[in-house]
Amino acid sequence: MAELDFGDGSPNSVLNGTINFLNSGGSLGKLLQGSIFGVGLSISQGGINFIQSVFALLVSPLDSGAELVPAFFEATVIEPLGVLTAGAEASAIGIANQFGPFALPAAMVTVLVTFFIMIQFLEEEETPDFIAIPGFPDIPDIGPLAVGTDEEKGEDE
Repeated sequence: MAELDFGDGSPNSVLNGTINFLNSGGSLGKLLQGSIFGVGLSISQGGINFIQSVFALLVSPLDSGAELVPAFFEATVIEPLGVLTAGAEASAIGIANQFGPFALPAAMVTVLVTFFIMIQFLEEEETPDFIAIPGFPDIPDIGPLAVGTDEEKGEDE
């Protein structure tokens, strides 16, 4: 039985392989049948590759979005919390070194005073009397320090 060998796939080796196949008892009908089958197989493989590429084109944004959500959450929530945690640890070490056994009450007073200042700032409707710095918030009146101006009454009253 004759075998069809195309060698390395170059045009000369394909032609020599076809001539050798026909000279060794192979039929032209079998050669044509194999060629038609090969063309059909190539076309169907191309169609399958096309369909796979279309689905990959449709699915790849979803895959990217699935990777984006955890990365966005980590970048906006987890990493800033890590910075706050590192700052809190550094502050705790500093307070512990400075105040010794009284570090816990000092830290509690610091947190309460910070919350008090934030609450005072949020409740004030006055603005400062000095030049506005972009990105710098208004400074509220804290205790006897009246740094703001009442916008309804003006500066003269």
